[in-house]
Amino acid sequence: MSKREQVIEEKQQKVDSLVNQIEQSDALFFTEYRGLTVSQISTLRGQLRDEGGAYKVIKNSLIIRAFSQLKIACPSEFTKGPTGLIVSTKDCPVIAATLYKYAKENEDLKVKGGLLEGAFLTESDVKKLSKLPSKQVLIGQFVGGLNSVISRFVMSISSPLRGLVYSLEAVKDQKN
Repeated sequence: MSKREQVIEEKQQKVDSLVNQIEQSDALFFTEYRGLTVSQISTLRGQLRDEGGAYKVIKNSLIIRAFSQLKIACPSEFTKGPTGLIVSTKDCPVIAATLYKYAKENEDLKVKGGLLEGAFLTESDVKKLSKLPSKQVLIGQFVGGLNSVISRFVMSISSPLRGLVYSLEAVKDQKN
């Protein structure tokens, strides 16, 4: 196998790996990392990994090929300049919040946009997503709201019965 064929095969393996990660993700975020040091990127990677995300520095041409293979038209502004791709696999609002927290501390990290459920997001959309509560908090709020509705329902059903019991007890007390 020639050197050229070997390089082409390695690139195709990277594209296939990226396609697999995109298919497994719940969201993607595009960043520009120009100006960040290797240690700063490593710190970001560690923070994202703790939350269920991964930070990949990938050539724009390979990103375009991966999206092309998935038959998704990637906006050209997302693949200009050095691009870092964040792959979220668990809870995308938490990943977005971690990204913006880190970007606030390191102004060289710029958010270009994202991809959520097949729709591309602008930078402001990603910022709004970062302000959403985590999945666990939303589940807790839902269960709390459901519990409140059930409690009110039980109280409204038991109220007439309670009134009847009090009336019967009052009648009993009058007869004694």
